[in-house]
Amino acid sequence: MSTFICSVCKIHGKHQMFCTDHTQWLPRDVEELRQRAWAYKNAQTLAERKVIFETYGVRWSSLWLLDYWNPTKMLVIDTMHCILEGLVHYHCRHVLRLDASALKLNAEGLKYAFKWPWIPYNHETVPTELRLEDKHIPTIAKIQQTLCLSLAGSNAITLDKMWTRALKFIAHSLELSMSLSNVDQFISSLYVDRKNPENSTLPDTATQKNHLIALLLNWRLKQPLSSNAYIISTGTPETLLHIQKVIRETVTPSWLNSVPKDFGEPKAGSVKADEWRTLSTLYLPIALTTLWGDNNGLAPADDESDSGHLFKALEHTMVLFQATVIVSLDQISTLLDMFMIFSCFLGLSSHGGVSPLNG
Repeated sequence: MSTFICSVCKIHGKHQMFCTDHTQWLPRDVEELRQRAWAYKNAQTLAERKVIFETYGVRWSSLWLLDYWNPTKMLVIDTMHCILEGLVHYHCRHVLRLDASALKLNAEGLKYAFKWPWIPYNHETVPTELRLEDKHIPTIAKIQQTLCLSLAGSNAITLDKMWTRALKFIAHSLELSMSLSNVDQFISSLYVDRKNPENSTLPDTATQKNHLIALLLNWRLKQPLSSNAYIISTGTPETLLHIQKVIRETVTPSWLNSVPKDFGEPKAGSVKADEWRTLSTLYLPIALTTLWGDNNGLAPADDESDSGHLFKALEHTMVLFQATVIVSLDQISTLLDMFMIFSCFLGLSSHGGVSPLNG
């Protein structure tokens, strides 16, 4: 199945795995895919095949021997990896922050200061001299995330710690000049401290890794140092305790597989795909609806209050869970079912806009 995932639409590659702009989910041309697949089959070396796959996201399969084979229309959704261990896991862990580290805004408990429309790494468009190996591509997003962290206030990062996390592609995507003549004095002093020799100074032009880091930190100082953005209080300790209580006290049929009673705690271990299905179709709907969707027997007001924001987060979450129920069915036999699936998933990108940063 993974062989064909990149063959469905024009959005392919790890760097675009979180693209939720469904206007860009355009099907690829099947004849072009067929041509690339045969080129992959006829390639003489592994290096040639690697280039074809990295560039076009297509490998050879015997299914291409069938004249009617069209992967853009004949693939089924990979429920286990795409939905349960993908969307459901990401939404619960990173959007709702339903874990013991919920009060942290990133894995290290650091706050964000601002958002930036980062340019994702694209092997097809990046200049040849800036192309990266696959193993280095995930690092790009981590560096971009780090540059948005707070430099002032509580839960802030220091420039000294940020120094170690910058890379050349980021400077390229920001269209930064390679001149170091206008770098902030504090950045220059950090460079001297890290180079150790007393006579170390920044050169006129960035040529080394430390020079590029200095450029990025200089850019960072020109952005907001911290933020007072509103954060929806979805991932509170009280929320996690309520979910755990629902898991413990809900009476279920004997044939239903169990889930960790200490869900969200490190000792619970990794949640498996089947456990995510049970959580998202039973326990979490009960827990979150009773917690965020009930105001003395009525739905909370649809306003900008805390309860109003939580109710919007609940509605957004239930859209995902409804889609998960449908797509997890043993069989889907009607056009109506298919319409409901796509309606639910397309609705996720336009229904409330819930995100870890600003809800």
